Amino acid sequence: MKLNISDWKPFSASDIFFLYNGIGITKEEIEDNPGNFPAVQSGADNNGCIGYISKDYCKAMNYTYVEEPCLTVARTGSAGFVAFQPHGCVVGDSAKILLLKNTEYRKPAVYLFLRTILMSNQYKYTYGRKVTEDKYLSDTLLLPSIDSITPDWAFMEKYILSLHHKPIKTAVTEQIPPELNTKTWHEFFLHRILVCSMGNGIDAVITTSDEPKYNYVSRDSNGNGVVDFVDEIEGEKPFPAGAMSLALGGSFLGSCFIQKRPFYTAQNVAVLQEKVPLSVHTKLFIATLIRNECKIKYQAFGRELNAHFRKDFTIKLPVKRDADGILFDETHEFSDDGYIPDWEWMDSYMRSLPYSDRL
Repeated sequence: MKLNISDWKPFSASDIFFLYNGIGITKEEIEDNPGNFPAVQSGADNNGCIGYISKDYCKAMNYTYVEEPCLTVARTGSAGFVAFQPHGCVVGDSAKILLLKNTEYRKPAVYLFLRTILMSNQYKYTYGRKVTEDKYLSDTLLLPSIDSITPDWAFMEKYILSLHHKPIKTAVTEQIPPELNTKTWHEFFLHRILVCSMGNGIDAVITTSDEPKYNYVSRDSNGNGVVDFVDEIEGEKPFPAGAMSLALGGSFLGSCFIQKRPFYTAQNVAVLQEKVPLSVHTKLFIATLIRNECKIKYQAFGRELNAHFRKDFTIKLPVKRDADGILFDETHEFSDDGYIPDWEWMDSYMRSLPYSDRL
């Protein structure tokens, strides 16, 4: 189905939704009153869910909850972030519940359609402009309609159901991956296990897309960092498919991706290439550790990676062993101590995870 928004009509959010303000709920309450009812606050991760609480406890405390599908919107923090709650939820004081006024179409597909529309208004809300009932319900939503006063709920449902939405299947049946015993791991300098170099540093303004040939990778956390598909640039050598890109600064510092096609890079992007042949699964293992390390030790617009990724940036990795203990490399290729990263274990660990066969 195609969307033709030219004949959509404006509706006030107050015409579409009931809004219920949240109260209370702390993590301590969730720990003391565990259950299976989603507790939602202002975060954007995990649909804003901070844990699962006893529904009976929520009822006894007279907290704000619904027991049917609904939407939630963050009041502060990730202000304006909207999430679909398929089984209902309870909301704390930094979130609100949106319940469709039309009871006939309180259906998952309709909520998912409306969630996308509402998210287009998120830019209006920040730390300084929190979501309030009056402001949010006065927002205008452009919706498919039967006439100027009746949204076309049936079309919304039909459109969402027409999208590719079959569950992703996996042939990986192992339930428990190998144990992650990081206490036995050892530190490695990044520049000792991979070839670390600066990217091309090409400004976007000089790129063209008349006969595009190469991906253009920037400091982004979406789409593997690829922000454009550009023409060949004279004098610039593209990096090969299979190399990893690493954002050295900015809001997405530490974003690390395997690039599937030859690519150029924007400013402040590093490129990591293998010293020895590594599988995609092993590279994903390393990329995950790099991202996690950056969250802890580095800071955008403060302690960025430029001065560190080829000098003192380290990650801990499993090391090769045999029945007698740790195996050492007399050439000290990867470590002054002679430790050898256990590339095969990393590969097998990643392959044991559900959906790893979908890579």
